[in-house]
Amino acid sequence: IRPEATGFGAMYYLNEVLKHEGEDIKGKTIAISGFGNVAWGICKKARHLGAKVVTLSGPDGYIYDPEGVSSSDEKVAYLLTMRNSGRNKVKDYADKFGVEFAGEKPWGRKVDVIMPSAMQNDVNMDSAKKIVANGIKYYIEVANMPTTNDALYYMMEQKNMIVAPSKAVNAGGVGVSALEMAQNSERLVWTEEEVDAQLQKMMQNIHKVSVEAAEEYGLGYNLV
Repeated sequence: IRPEATGFGAMYYLNEVLKHEGEDIKGKTIAISGFGNVAWGICKKARHLGAKVVTLSGPDGYIYDPEGVSSSDEKVAYLLTMRNSGRNKVKDYADKFGVEFAGEKPWGRKVDVIMPSAMQNDVNMDSAKKIVANGIKYYIEVANMPTTNDALYYMMEQKNMIVAPSKAVNAGGVGVSALEMAQNSERLVWTEEEVDAQLQKMMQNIHKVSVEAAEEYGLGYNLV
């Protein structure tokens, strides 16, 4: 599951954040960016956990699918078709499934969770202000440094907002690479289910020690 591991891990981390807040991941709407491996992994695991990914994005803009990109195996699999086409256009999804397309970023959408999953500095101060204005509680970074510093600190200052850093959230990809090395060195073969279970435990532990560290230093529930 290495190709999906970063997205799977991000969803497991989100699940721990929601459990900490006494909420269920089932039925949560999620806005993500990109449509590559990470987005694909998020959509696959969201389908499994009962959450709903409603946006994808590319260089040309973003799509909004109110039923959920994660609502069917066909839609999730189409992300692979889009990526393999080499066109790099997210509008292809809108054309195929008859959903809304806009030539901008998806951060103005009112959803339960924002998960920037594509590139560095994807969310700037203007986007952060839209996110805050929409009353979104959960901002979960997945891509490497997807938020500009001013936008990140602005969202962290909001009393009713939880910000989770990419360094922790996207660790599942590297973690599964380490599991591969462990299997190789011990001449073992683990099933997909075994690797996935190890990944889930890994992400639960990363969240747990982050919470403990924040509490130890008197920072409350400050995951960053």
